[in-house]
Amino acid sequence: MMRTLLIMILCCATASTIAADVQRIGPDTQERAAVLDELSQRSGLRDVELSSLLANCSANQQSMYFCAWRDQISADRTFRQILADKLQKIPQCKTPVEYKVARWVRSRDQSCDKSATKEWGEGSMKPTAQALCVTAETVKMTKRLERMNGCASLAKETNWR
Repeated sequence: MMRTLLIMILCCATASTIAADVQRIGPDTQERAAVLDELSQRSGLRDVELSSLLANCSANQQSMYFCAWRDQISADRTFRQILADKLQKIPQCKTPVEYKVARWVRSRDQSCDKSATKEWGEGSMKPTAQALCVTAETVKMTKRLERMNGCASLAKETNWR
């Protein structure tokens, strides 16, 4: 019981830190609405139900999960938009960069699944831990992507995994 409480507190603190990074990189009011709409479509929940769950991310396990999932969607949307902007400026890079991004996404997802499974097994906190991990990795890659300039730095980036 004490371990679970400690982990929940740690998850909330981690989620708050990641959420701050997501906010720094991105969403304005219109983007927040788009993220909420996407979360509603994926979850099958109405906006009013989601708003209740998202009002206090540390209220309960379900709120923690939906906040983590919201942040994951937001980070992914920001990453995809920055990537699209970069590729629009240098379209000749599109194919090699998209290939590397697809490899990175697979690697990120596998790594986060492995990490969450190691920490939580198949327990009920695994999806939240996995979403937090995916968000953190996506925020890191978005920051790196923002610094990349030109086709060579995009296409030859070695740390896409």
